[in-house]
Amino acid sequence: MRGVWGVAVAAVVASMLVGCAPGSITDAAPSSTQAADSQVTFVSVVDGDTIEASAGTVRIIGIDAPETGECGYAEASALVSSLLSPGDPTILTLPDGENDADQYGRILRYVDTTQGVDVALSLLTAGLAVARYDSTDGYPAHPREADYHAAQLATLTADGTVTTVACRATADAAEQARIMAEQEAVEAPAPPPAVDEWWKQYTSCTKLKNNANGHPTGPFSRDNSAEAAIYDWFANGTGNNGDGEGDGLACE
Repeated sequence: MRGVWGVAVAAVVASMLVGCAPGSITDAAPSSTQAADSQVTFVSVVDGDTIEASAGTVRIIGIDAPETGECGYAEASALVSSLLSPGDPTILTLPDGENDADQYGRILRYVDTTQGVDVALSLLTAGLAVARYDSTDGYPAHPREADYHAAQLATLTADGTVTTVACRATADAAEQARIMAEQEAVEAPAPPPAVDEWWKQYTSCTKLKNNANGHPTGPFSRDNSAEAAIYDWFANGTGNNGDGEGDGLACE
């Protein structure tokens, strides 16, 4: 009996050793807390936050860039094109807890070059994208979101439009020009009101004194600023010497 018992114990020990050997199911299972990395081939740029790769359409995690046709779209797309060329090997990473794809069927991944350049971070530091779609606005948290928010230079308008640094500067300059134009229009002095030179319809003091228009008939003093122009007209302008006495009064 003792011999049989020894054989049974040896068999159990051997079984345990086999279960712990390299290549077993226990050792092969990946940790659920590790990010899933894969190397794919870059195909083309869709826009600043979306690319085409051999794995499909990839929406870059954690950022938002200008949409097609919006100010800054071309610049954001050009930056991605400067980092990745068609055929380049590219690293896609799905962090733990992140959705595999978005509602449009695009796979969600970090996108890095094989030299370790984070494409999203490059867009943020260039002022061409904003940090978005993370735990700050109701989406899953991701490991790089704090760095992304710290690097952000672009802004997001109330309607959700991404405004790059360059586009904001252009808009600010246009607004400043508009404000200055309005201020100049307000501050510009109004032209002086036209003077009613009613007296010039009379070519002599006699005709003035016979007027039925209710105009004053004189005399007009050259020393009175309110009458000086009238005096000058009748004394010098009509040719009839309305100040015949030369005493500074016309049409006495």
